[in-house]
Amino acid sequence: MLRSRIMRSCARIAVLGCALLVAACASFTPGNPPLAKHQPDAGYRFERLEQGDNSDELFVIVTFSGGGTRAAALAYGVLEALRDTTIEWRGRRVALLDEVDVISSISGGSFPAAYYALRGKQIFDEFPDRFLYRSVQSDLIKLALSPASWLKLAAPAYGRSDLAAEFYDREVFAGATYADVIARNRRPFVILNATDMTTGTQFPFIQDHFDLMCSDLAGVPLARAAAASSAFPGGLTALTFQNYAGTCQYRQPAWVQLAVEDHASRVNPRRTARAENRLSLAAEGPARPYIHLTDGGVADNIGLRGPLEAIASTNHPWSVLQMMNGQKVSKLVVLVVNAATSPATGRDQSASVPGLIDTLTTAATVPLDNYSFDTVELLGKTMGEFNTDARLVEGCNRLSAGRGEQCALKLPAPHKVDLYPIQVTFEYIASPEERNWFKNLPTTFELPRETIDKLRAVGRRLLSEDPQFQNLMKVLSGCLPGGGRAC
Repeated sequence: MLRSRIMRSCARIAVLGCALLVAACASFTPGNPPLAKHQPDAGYRFERLEQGDNSDELFVIVTFSGGGTRAAALAYGVLEALRDTTIEWRGRRVALLDEVDVISSISGGSFPAAYYALRGKQIFDEFPDRFLYRSVQSDLIKLALSPASWLKLAAPAYGRSDLAAEFYDREVFAGATYADVIARNRRPFVILNATDMTTGTQFPFIQDHFDLMCSDLAGVPLARAAAASSAFPGGLTALTFQNYAGTCQYRQPAWVQLAVEDHASRVNPRRTARAENRLSLAAEGPARPYIHLTDGGVADNIGLRGPLEAIASTNHPWSVLQMMNGQKVSKLVVLVVNAATSPATGRDQSASVPGLIDTLTTAATVPLDNYSFDTVELLGKTMGEFNTDARLVEGCNRLSAGRGEQCALKLPAPHKVDLYPIQVTFEYIASPEERNWFKNLPTTFELPRETIDKLRAVGRRLLSEDPQFQNLMKVLSGCLPGGGRAC
C-alpha cells in the first residue's frame, strides 16, 4: 500500500515536471497580428475619427500621468469635472468633455483613458466598480500564486505582465480590442504610451507606430496596451510584441530620410532622433524581431512629450502645428493631470548609506519628476515661439506699409493661437497638511474606497482652482463644476 502511494506521488511529480518543461519550451505567441498591406487611410488614426460637433478651433489635449490607482482615480475625477463643465462655444452650450480632441496617457492613467476610448460616457456608470474600487493588486497577487499560473510563468516568453494583461482583458475590458475602438469611431484620439526598453523612447499605441512593425493594431487587446503602459519595472515584467517589419510594403515618409541626413549638421536634432527611432523599428529583416515594452513612465511620466511634438512639428502623425498653420486652431487647451507624489523619508536623518531598494526607487522617480517639470515649461516656450513669429511678421508688415504702398511687404501673417496650459497636480493644494497627505499616497493598484473618493474630489477641485482654467471659463462664458459660477 505504501509503495503504491509512493508510486502515485512520483507519477504526479513526473506529470507536473513534464508540464513545466512543456510550458518552459512553449513558443512565443504574439499579442499583435501582422498587417497584410500598409494602408495609410485605415486603422486607428486621428484624421479618421468622426468629429461630430467637436471643433478644431477649440483644440483640447488632456494628459494622464502614471501612479497606479492613485493616478487612475485623479484622472477619473478630472473626466467627471470636464463632463460637468459647460461652455458657450459658437452659439452652443456643450460639455467641455465633448470638446476634448486627444488624450495621451501613461501607466495608471491609461486605464481610464482606454476605458473612455472604448465606452465613452458609459465610463461614468461602469469604471469605478470595474477598476477603481476593485482590489486589483490583491487579485493579481492571488493569480500569480495560483498553481495554474505557474505553468504559464515557467515559459520564458511569458511574464507577470502577460498574466496581468489576461486579467485586465477578462475583468476590466471584457475582451475588447482596438477594433472595437475603431468601430466606435469617435474623438477623442486616445493614445496609450509605453516605453521601448531598447531605445528608451516612447511607444504610442496608434496605427502609425504599428505600421513601422507591419502590425495591425486593430487586433491588439486594449488590456495588453494598458498592461504594457503600466508595466512598472521590477514589480511587473516587460510585454513582448512581434516585429514584422518589411512584410507589408510600408514606405517611410520623405521627411525621415531628410532628417537622418541632417544628423551630422545637427540642424534639428529632435527630428533626427524621431526619424532614427522609426528606422530602428522599421528596419527590414527585421533587425529587431521582438520589441519589449515597459512602463510608459520610464520615457515620460505625464504623457506630454507626444503632444508637445505634435504642437512643435509638422512631421507628426497628428500634427497640431499643421492645423495651427492652416488657421484651424485658435485656442489650444493642454490639461496635464499629474498624480506625482513626494513621499516623506527619513533618509536624511541618518548617516547610514541608503539601501538598494531606496536607491533604485529614487533613481526611478526623482529624475522623472524633474523631467516632467521641464516638459511643462517647454510647452509654454514652444507656443511662445509660435506667437512671437506671428507678432514679428505683423511688425514687419506695419513698418513696410508705413513707408508707402510701394514698400509694403504684405507678408502672410502666421495665425495667432491662445494657449491655456492647465495643471492638476497635488503640488497646488493650498493646505500643507492636505497636500502632504496626497503626496504620501502609495503607488499601488489598490486603495481604500474613501481614498479613491478623495482623489476624485480633489481632481475636480484642483481643475476649478487652476488660474488658466478660470481664464478659459471666462473667455468661453463657462460654468464651473460644483456651482463655481452660475450658468
